[in-house]
Amino acid sequence: MLQKEEEKKVKESHTLWADKVLKRTEIYDDDSNWYPFMQSIQDILERCSHIDQKIDGLSNEIGETKGMLKNLRKILIKLEVVDDRFII
Repeated sequence: MLQKEEEKKVKESHTLWADKVLKRTEIYDDDSNWYPFMQSIQDILERCSHIDQKIDGLSNEIGETKGMLKNLRKILIKLEVVDDRFII
């Protein structure tokens, strides 16, 4: 239930962000004015940076989980609960 609410908040925040970029572009429709374009690019890069941080966090969690599984495997082998020959 909480995950669905979190996904809804993320979708709403993205929608609001995209609307802000589109409104900025509509306000400044003059070809000689590069401000909205540059500001939109900066917003997009900021958003990409946020996504990159999330991906790095998930990668770290996956690496930690793999390390814990390897340690568990070693412990089980030392305790002779699992035979080393049958583990790939």
